[in-house]
Amino acid sequence: MKKILKFFLFLVIIICILFIWYDQSRSFFKATNGEYITMWKRYGGTCYLIPGKYYGITKPDDSYIETRNKNEYVDFLWFNNKSNHLLYYGNTEDKIYNANKADFTINNYLDNKQKNDSLFTEKKEHYSHYKKGVVRLSINILESYASDETGETQR
Repeated sequence: MKKILKFFLFLVIIICILFIWYDQSRSFFKATNGEYITMWKRYGGTCYLIPGKYYGITKPDDSYIETRNKNEYVDFLWFNNKSNHLLYYGNTEDKIYNANKADFTINNYLDNKQKNDSLFTEKKEHYSHYKKGVVRLSINILESYASDETGETQR
């Protein structure tokens, strides 16, 4: 009976470890200014986008973005390498959380789109492009890859 109990306990521990390992799927993407964004895809379809490298096993309490694991591109913008102010250009349903104690803030590009377009983009023929000096990191959440303003892809 003790052997069966030990085996059952061992099996439960292995299953728990596998579940935790599966739930901790994260990627780190580096912008050209040296800043990192952590993409943490959680079990159940939730995705956290966190400035910097985040290794915690619980939901972050600092500045972060909560979104879904969907086929969507999101952009992070830094202007003139200023790392204390981060613009997020994603979906309107995404939730942005800023902690009061954080030394930087995340702002939604769409909250003031007209002003942000004038600051960060320029029109070339029929298309808008980001201006020079704007550091951009574009992340495809579903496919788990990113590209920067130089076109370099990161997996």
